Amino acid sequence: MNQVSLKARQRTDTGKQVAKSLRRDGALPAVVYGSGESSTPLTLDYREFEGFLRKTRGESVVINLEIEGMEDKKALLRDIQRDYLRNQLLHADFQQIRMSDRITTEVSLVMIGEPIGVTRDGGVLDQSLRVVEISCVASEIPEHLEVDISELSMGDTIHISDLSFENVEIVTDGEVAVVSVLTPMAEEPEEEEVDLEQEEPEIIGQAREDGEEEDGTEDEQED
Repeated sequence: MNQVSLKARQRTDTGKQVAKSLRRDGALPAVVYGSGESSTPLTLDYREFEGFLRKTRGESVVINLEIEGMEDKKALLRDIQRDYLRNQLLHADFQQIRMSDRITTEVSLVMIGEPIGVTRDGGVLDQSLRVVEISCVASEIPEHLEVDISELSMGDTIHISDLSFENVEIVTDGEVAVVSVLTPMAEEPEEEEVDLEQEEPEIIGQAREDGEEEDGTEDEQED
C-alpha cells in the first residue's frame, strides 16, 4: 500500500467567493469528513496537489493530511471538482479513515503480459474495464490490481467473476467483462475502377451514312 503526505491548513471562511479568492492566490479549497467527526474545511497548496495527482496517476493511496495546528488525519481522496473548459481544479474532497476500518473504494486494473490471441493469432485486445470497486481493510488497499492476460486466445474474455485477489473482495458485478481478444474486422475489398467509354451524342439533323436523310425532313413548298 502506498502512502503520501499532503500539507493543509484549516479554514473558517467558506462559500463560492472565498473559494475563488483562494484559487486566485494559488490555493485549493478542500474538505475532510468521516470517522464520526464533523467535516473540516481545508486549504491546500494548488501546485502541490497538482503534483500529487501527477505522481499517483489514479493509483489508490492513503493520504496523510498534515493539517497545521491539528493532529494528522489519514484519508482517501474521494472526489475532485474541475472546470474542464478552463483546465482548472476547483475543489477536493477527502474521507478520513482509520487503518483498521473496512472500506469500499476503487482501484485501477493493470493488464500484464501479451495475449497469445494477439501475438500468435492476430487478434485485437479490447480492455472494457479499467477501474474496479473493492472492499478491504484500509491498511490493505492495493495501489492497483494486476490481471495476467498472457493466456488469452482469440475470442476469450475475462470477467470480474474470473478474478480473485488476496485480502481484497471485489464489489463490481461478476458478469462485467474486463478484457477480451477480438477477431479483427475484415478489410473491405477496394472497388475496381471501371473505365467507361463515353459515346458521343448523336447530333439532331445530321445526315446518316450511305446518303440517308434524317426522318422528318420537310417537303418542298409549292409556289
